[in-house]
Amino acid sequence: MKRIAHSAVSLRSALLLLLFALVSCRNGGLLPRSGGQLYEVLLVGDTAGMVRSVLSVDVEGLPQPEPSFDVSEVSTKAFGNTLRYTRNIVIVDINAEAYTRPSIRSERNVWAQPQTVVHIGAPSAMALRNSIDSVGRRLRFLLNRSEMKKQLSILRHERNVKAEKLARKMFGIELWIPADMIASKQGKDFLWLSNNSATMMQNIVVYRDWNSVNASDAKANHIERDVQTVGFIDSESRYFIGARDYMLGRNILGETDSMHMATVPESVLTDGRGFYRGLWMMTGDAMGGPFVSRTLLLQQPERQGNFVCRHIVVEGFVFAPGKTKRNAIRRLEAVLNTMRQAKRKDQ
Repeated sequence: MKRIAHSAVSLRSALLLLLFALVSCRNGGLLPRSGGQLYEVLLVGDTAGMVRSVLSVDVEGLPQPEPSFDVSEVSTKAFGNTLRYTRNIVIVDINAEAYTRPSIRSERNVWAQPQTVVHIGAPSAMALRNSIDSVGRRLRFLLNRSEMKKQLSILRHERNVKAEKLARKMFGIELWIPADMIASKQGKDFLWLSNNSATMMQNIVVYRDWNSVNASDAKANHIERDVQTVGFIDSESRYFIGARDYMLGRNILGETDSMHMATVPESVLTDGRGFYRGLWMMTGDAMGGPFVSRTLLLQQPERQGNFVCRHIVVEGFVFAPGKTKRNAIRRLEAVLNTMRQAKRKDQ
């Protein structure tokens, strides 16, 4: 009887495992692992070269031209089983019977995982050409969103927890900090973290915006004078540049005290949602590179039990002379996307 009972249990377990396997397979759980580097795209069937052109648009905010994506091309006939395991695939289909107008849609984990497959369809090459600007914007958005998710999945498991606790203690924020950022410098309302790489130096700085201090403070007055010298961009960007140049100028110095970090004003771009990007320079030196910044308005408690609104700025900047910087600055942008207000102990 015991052996029969054991056999029944084994049979039931086998059936459950089979059911689990079928469900997992259906949900993509048993799909092979995809291949490909970050921001690499396999382009299929783009005979006219239109889609390649929108994938190769230069990334904004870099000191030298760099394409949005590294593109490999293959014909529809050559798109075989091995190539289907690529992580990012864009398939172009010109077919008058299948489409009445240009369309774009994306799928996840079709032949491998993680994977993004984008389908672009049009009734004719001319119809696609007439819509290529809007199609291109949508295509870059879909692929950038996918790559940002990939960056975050990598960052989730490779973090400097000690530095994260320090950022929380100093500024009341949660922030995922890469594990390789082990060098640090602290100042008043300021934290600088770096990987100190000799070839691809990546940095994160966190500071309180000058809006957090009294307007009569010498710091605010100093910034106001600096801001007035930048008259050819919008007032919001002038505000940002003034605060940035003050905080980073006094905390990030060059070989001598007369050398300090500053912003290249005409390079600054903003999305209107607290994100800025542009170029930094070291006054009196030839150093420079790209930066990306995010400002978050936080409601934080004071000692008296009241609450005050403070602007917390997190910035990533890169120094890598002679190197491409697209992937490095996008990695830091992923860090910025993890920024949020830390929960209070009484919550």
